[in-house]
Amino acid sequence: MTKAIRTALFGGTMLALAGAAQADTLRYAGGWPPGSGPNGALENYAATLEGNSGGSLKMKVFPLTLLSFAESNAGLKDGIADLSTILTPYFSAEFPTLNMVSEFSTLVELEEYTSELSSLAFAAAVSEYVILNCPSCQDEVAKQNQVYMGAGMTTSYALQCTVPVTSPEELKGKRVRAGGAYWARWAEAMGAVPVSISINETFEALSQGVLDCTASNPAELINFSFVDVVKYVYQGIPGGQFTVPTMINRDRWQGLTTEERTALMKSNATLAAEMTWVYLQEARAGLKKTVEKGNFVGQADASLISQNQAFIESDLEAIVGNYKDKFGIENGAEASAKVRELVARWSGLVQGIDNPQALADLYWNEIYSKVDTSSYGM
Repeated sequence: MTKAIRTALFGGTMLALAGAAQADTLRYAGGWPPGSGPNGALENYAATLEGNSGGSLKMKVFPLTLLSFAESNAGLKDGIADLSTILTPYFSAEFPTLNMVSEFSTLVELEEYTSELSSLAFAAAVSEYVILNCPSCQDEVAKQNQVYMGAGMTTSYALQCTVPVTSPEELKGKRVRAGGAYWARWAEAMGAVPVSISINETFEALSQGVLDCTASNPAELINFSFVDVVKYVYQGIPGGQFTVPTMINRDRWQGLTTEERTALMKSNATLAAEMTWVYLQEARAGLKKTVEKGNFVGQADASLISQNQAFIESDLEAIVGNYKDKFGIENGAEASAKVRELVARWSGLVQGIDNPQALADLYWNEIYSKVDTSSYGM
């Protein structure tokens, strides 16, 4: 080998090593089990980020091993992780505005908006509202030393039970896991007993008889193995969808370059699309597997659905007042009107979407590309 060739090869090796050394690795604390669909979406997010950043950013995903969902807010605030999924209903005092906006998800249960793709529309409506239209949301997140990066969405919640619930009378007194304020209010209105525990503890509570039912999206039949203990899945009640937002530690965000922040934001458009799509696909799979195990999947009794629709209508009117009285939120009526406007717009935009890449492109073009990463979260 000539000296010139050796010199060229050595120089190329040093450049490659220098590039590898300069890559900044972000830590994502995920609360889903390894092998679950949402955790797969996070792994794809890591790969997408490396590509979008030209290799300057990498990501390591920690499924359940770094922070649980219950630990995520404090852990992210303190920098134990760089990014995490923050299930804001677990932290009602810290994120009242975000939770109010998320509770407007029952809009998609109304006849003019309901469809199998409604979660695609509501994920976009929430993300667009919070990122581009809600300074108070940004202030709320900043107080937790975090920056809001957009959200995916579950499908509509179904009542998943270990015992039959075939009438309003049978629902009374049942212990129902409520993962947020809407589902707690719903349970109380139906005469059931709401139980507030994290999703990570729900399987054990169902299997030990601590819970009779859980109000959960059907994807959790697979993601958290509810299919192994749930015997009855009633669709049409209680409704509502759960927002799945990603936050980044604010100090970490501000330490990135503008170009890296843009790459991260573009990657989050893909994550929001993939996470929402995964929940849609896994909801279908969870219901199918429940049927294959010989258990019941179907519409709830007509009397329960009628009672449920009446509750949703009244609750949508009450949300604004509830959050004003409890948390002092003054712009609830304006927020409700804007989210309703966005739900209507996005319900049209997502029609015909049949794959997550098309959804990611739509999210990027309509929302995430409009973020000024030189000032957002700074």
